[in-house]
Amino acid sequence: MKFNLIVLCVLYCTYSATSQTPITAVTTASSMAATSFNYTSGGNTYNWGLSPNNATVLVNGFTAGVPFSFAPNLTGNVKLRRVNNALITGNFTLVWAEVVNGTNTFNMFPQYQNDMEPFFNNRTYNKGTDNFFDNTSPNSNNIERLDWLLTSSYSTSTPASVGFAVFERGAVGAHDAFCIAAITSVDAAGNPASYGNIVRVATANYGEPGPEVTYRILKATVPANLLDAGTNTQNRGGVIISFQNLGIAANTRIFGYSLFSGDLPTTATPANLVDFTNPTFFPTTTGTPGGIDLVAVTGIYIANSVLPVRFISFNAVENYDNINLRWNVENETSVDRYEIERSTDGIKYFKISEVLRKNNSTGNTSYSLVDNAALVSSNQLYYRIKQFDLDGSYYYSKTIAVKRNNKTSSVIIYPNPVIENLYLNVANTASEKAVITIFNSTGSQVIMQQENLVNGNNSFSIDGIDRLAKGNYVLTIGWNSGKKEIRQFSKQ
Repeated sequence: MKFNLIVLCVLYCTYSATSQTPITAVTTASSMAATSFNYTSGGNTYNWGLSPNNATVLVNGFTAGVPFSFAPNLTGNVKLRRVNNALITGNFTLVWAEVVNGTNTFNMFPQYQNDMEPFFNNRTYNKGTDNFFDNTSPNSNNIERLDWLLTSSYSTSTPASVGFAVFERGAVGAHDAFCIAAITSVDAAGNPASYGNIVRVATANYGEPGPEVTYRILKATVPANLLDAGTNTQNRGGVIISFQNLGIAANTRIFGYSLFSGDLPTTATPANLVDFTNPTFFPTTTGTPGGIDLVAVTGIYIANSVLPVRFISFNAVENYDNINLRWNVENETSVDRYEIERSTDGIKYFKISEVLRKNNSTGNTSYSLVDNAALVSSNQLYYRIKQFDLDGSYYYSKTIAVKRNNKTSSVIIYPNPVIENLYLNVANTASEKAVITIFNSTGSQVIMQQENLVNGNNSFSIDGIDRLAKGNYVLTIGWNSGKKEIRQFSKQ
């Protein structure tokens, strides 16, 4: 790893770095596309996620000097900051996806998503965007900044071993430059309020993990179907920018990261990054320096030597005023303790208890805790677990919601419509297994999850809702006893 630091403190008091590590190999896994969809436009047929061409390729990890793995518990959301320009206005989509070509038929491997925010909120290796920050070419955008915002803040005692990976589709040795900075605070609305150091990534900083991908570029305004813009085959390059590269000290909280065009003026300071509508630092006439063809991989990757615990399950059962919390984890080698937090509004959380780890192993371990909520007046409670490592790092579990005193229905799903987190409350009279299955509007299964239910009001959340396309869905829950119930919901 190289460090070339330029410190400008006379006029700007800022720091610019060019310290990154090339990604030389990727570890991927394929899964079935979450939804299927097809349409015809201009004499061409586009099949999205239709078998047998429906493999979504996910980046589980990669090699960048040492092995890194994706941290699924560190969830976030993509926000695209747009400024209308001479060519593009409004919510515009410009994407590429892996394709198999036929005569006037194009089989697109991933699911159809004509909205670039959920499109990018994942770690999918066979789709991305074209000319992301370019405002002037025929394939142009009106995006000035990409923000990936953590659901909760995060800190680590090993900033050199944790970072953000950026992959780009392009010719070998010719990948596009860009800038990146860590978000160090957010405002009341959750938008970036301050940044750390600006890091400039150049063509020479990329590795070439490959392999080549045959893709088709499509573009449209939302919600129109994506229209044809060309087909080609290129390689994929990658680079990881560690927290240390970004100037983040050990045990310092961050709230995500932002990507910027390669033409960000060298005079820019971290303070200049906040206002993406300022044309001095975010010109709407960006050309070639903004032509990065980003792969849709966002999130945090952690060196395997310091991987955190993995939460396998987390649920709750109401028994009068007692809420029985249960969670199951693996890989406790670095864990110190678990702090359990409760909220009545899903926003402000308070610590209610602490549990020390049981084992120092990579195996599977179960925990339980009883929360006596008799003095809590709210019938709606939210719980999450803050897991601390021995080195002071911490990570959050997913959040679960408990709807108390459920006597009106055996199954309640909420909120509906849903944006990110879908909660279930199942009133059960015995201990048995149940399978929750979600189908899209075409009848294709997109999610399946198994839960062990006990006597009482069981509460849990459904994994993967945030990655579904917008639309209407059907949820079925089937018990081992043969009972089955159906609910409908919409995803916004």
